[in-house]
Amino acid sequence: MADRPILHLPNPQPVGRLKGSRRPYPRPVRAHHDQQANRFRQQFNRLEAALEGRDPRIELRRDPFGIAPERALVFVTKGPIDNFARAAKRVNLEVLLEFELGVKYHLPDDMVSQDQDRVNPTLYATMPTLDTFRELLRLWRRYVKGNNAEYGYKSWWDLFGTLAELRSWGPEDRLTADSRRELENRLPFDDDEEVRIELEHWPNESEPIPEQWRRNTELRISEMGGRIIDRSSIHEGSFHYEALLVGLSARQVREMISEPSALGSLATLDGIQFIVPQTIAQSLPAKSPSVDVESSNLEGFEADRAFRVLLFDGTPIANHPALEGGIAIEDVHDLVERSVVPARRHATEMASLILRGDLRTDGQPLANSRVLAMPLLIDTDNGSTSPNDRLFIDLVHVALQHAFESDPPLAQDVFVVNFSIGVYGGHFAGRISSLARLLDWWSYKAGVLFVVAAGNVQDDLEISNTNSLDFENFSISRRQSLVRTAQRLQHHNRTLLSPSEALNVLTIGAASLDSVPSANSATPRTVKISRDGEILPAISTATGLGPFRCIKPDLIAIGGRHEVIPLPGGDVLRLRVVQETNRTGLSVARVSEGRLSYSRSRGTSCAAALVTRSLVNAAAALTEEGGPYEGHELSRTDLALLTRALAINGASMPETAETFYRSERNRLHGRYHQAREEVARYFGYGFLDQELMREAPFHGVTLVGLGRVEKSSGTVFNMPLPPSLSGDKVNRSMQVTLAWFSPVEPTHARYRLAALEAIAADSNMQKDEEKDDEWKLGMKPAPPSKALISRGTVWSRRFIHKRKKVPRFSHDETLPIRVQCRNASGLDPDVQIHFAIVVTPEVPP
Repeated sequence: MADRPILHLPNPQPVGRLKGSRRPYPRPVRAHHDQQANRFRQQFNRLEAALEGRDPRIELRRDPFGIAPERALVFVTKGPIDNFARAAKRVNLEVLLEFELGVKYHLPDDMVSQDQDRVNPTLYATMPTLDTFRELLRLWRRYVKGNNAEYGYKSWWDLFGTLAELRSWGPEDRLTADSRRELENRLPFDDDEEVRIELEHWPNESEPIPEQWRRNTELRISEMGGRIIDRSSIHEGSFHYEALLVGLSARQVREMISEPSALGSLATLDGIQFIVPQTIAQSLPAKSPSVDVESSNLEGFEADRAFRVLLFDGTPIANHPALEGGIAIEDVHDLVERSVVPARRHATEMASLILRGDLRTDGQPLANSRVLAMPLLIDTDNGSTSPNDRLFIDLVHVALQHAFESDPPLAQDVFVVNFSIGVYGGHFAGRISSLARLLDWWSYKAGVLFVVAAGNVQDDLEISNTNSLDFENFSISRRQSLVRTAQRLQHHNRTLLSPSEALNVLTIGAASLDSVPSANSATPRTVKISRDGEILPAISTATGLGPFRCIKPDLIAIGGRHEVIPLPGGDVLRLRVVQETNRTGLSVARVSEGRLSYSRSRGTSCAAALVTRSLVNAAAALTEEGGPYEGHELSRTDLALLTRALAINGASMPETAETFYRSERNRLHGRYHQAREEVARYFGYGFLDQELMREAPFHGVTLVGLGRVEKSSGTVFNMPLPPSLSGDKVNRSMQVTLAWFSPVEPTHARYRLAALEAIAADSNMQKDEEKDDEWKLGMKPAPPSKALISRGTVWSRRFIHKRKKVPRFSHDETLPIRVQCRNASGLDPDVQIHFAIVVTPEVPP
């Protein structure tokens, strides 16, 4: 039993959502209809001429890159269009894809207006028919004449007035610059050697069209001398995935990269949405030499304990002394025999950290739980990678079906999935990957929490105009400043690795810190870039932000201390993380030179494994003696959401983050909102104090609760206030955290359908202006801002006292905390959103 156990909030009362002014949807300034008529005269004249001809379909498809029926039609607007999907249905236009283009997209000069900093250019990809074109032309004619919009068609007038592009989905859309760059990096010198790529087809509600697309694609592959290696067709709720794994000669791929629009190129096929390099999932084990660990006194695991954790990785060594009895393997893809036993390192290390923690400082068995491993990778001497003859997304989906939907489910008691796997070259560049979308969908459907490592960047960090001698002579503060500048300049190559951009997952970055503070001085080969005990993200950890500039990573955690070597190279200094060392890192089980041993490891995978361990231990504390749910059997969703909320609530910004903020604010000339975003890019919500997931802080109390809300509704938790606080003069703070799994819709620009927030408002309050902004205790919000915390599927806000004296309140006073749901992007009114809430008021000395 904890010394300061977590308490249960009183049961909530359902209420309506506070009524107030609708949250402003940024609407860009519309251009004059004459200006737009001139801009798109050619496209609509061609459309009109074709529709008046004898066979419009043949006439429109004569141009392989022009707009045509059953060919994806693209609208690019200078900002998002409110309710466009609903407006599109009025003309039988299916919206296939909707996403914001961001700052990289350049509008025509005559369309840029003063409001542009509030909105992002938005792309809508749709699938038209001949009837759609006829109705579209009718509306356009009315628009250019200056007529008002018909009832129900205002969104079309908004689209016409902000339209920047009208075109078909083309070769450059299918084969993006990022995909071309990664394919170029993978091309072998031998033009006859096979290169593997993935072709993703458009999802479509009209089945005959996809079948025609598939036939056309297969014929083109055959004509190019290629072969189809694997195929996948997944249609589950809002998740759709139609893909082929294809092998082509390097010569064919090289030609496609250089001329995507060339006659006969795969990138010209109408049915293809994206052409991407093969998804190669990988995990890279540490290369540290073996170390001695006292393992004879390790406490054993209880064989009857349920599996609470599902491990996706390679194959662990189940009979290792540190793992034996605590892990079982389900080989659903027949990969175990394909893994070399001496190479089964990474999965063994992750299992060790989940089951035992750092063996040097912990070693205790995981609380009330064992680990179920489902290998997705093949372990080789060069690391662990996914099978090269399978589509990895299909591999993951099938494994999750076995885990949660087989009869009986293999993982019926699992509530957390450790996913310390990253996609090689899969850096987040604005578009949510299919793998991340799959995890988001499964999180909501199964109520399971994925813990995903943010990823480790293998490339050296390059610092320009600096040599190694000068760098070593600089103060640590100066070195840190140079490192920050280099990370900012090379950010596009150091972003989150797929699938860590997923919204419903818990994304973990690594702090360069050992479990026990280390005062090791730098060796003659290494250089220190942090002071002893300082909490800073490792320079190799991939950084955010996530989709829609949401906070990602969610938090950083102990990931082992990273030593750094400066490598001179002319006027560019390269900093490289030392891999082969046992001076620093977390002690883990491993296999070395064919024998069972121990080693030191570090990185985001290690951090994610330790967080996974903390989640399971926190779940045990919730139901143990003295816990808030003592004697209760919590569901998978309840445990997933409660522990996720406890993790975010237990994270806080270290002093190094505040130093970083002040530096960024100065660099950005006082733009503090942007400076806070830069802090979140590296630190997320902060550094995790794992103890705070199991018990309250020394000078405070932690309370938890569970609830459900529907769109435009709410529920109120009445938290008792201690009478001793009334009128007292004390320092005080309060952290309020919500966690939920949102349904997602890839065809909506906002993607996330449900957004939750907490306010201080009782059941009698009806209007937004009636809420208590001071939360009855004379509080004010602390950073990060409301806008920044409202973009994901966790909401966590810290409050500090506005004035030292607490307002007076009655003896039996309660603080009403209203959790309410707003429609973020088309949420069904009957859908209930499960959530967890954590509240931690503190009165520090």
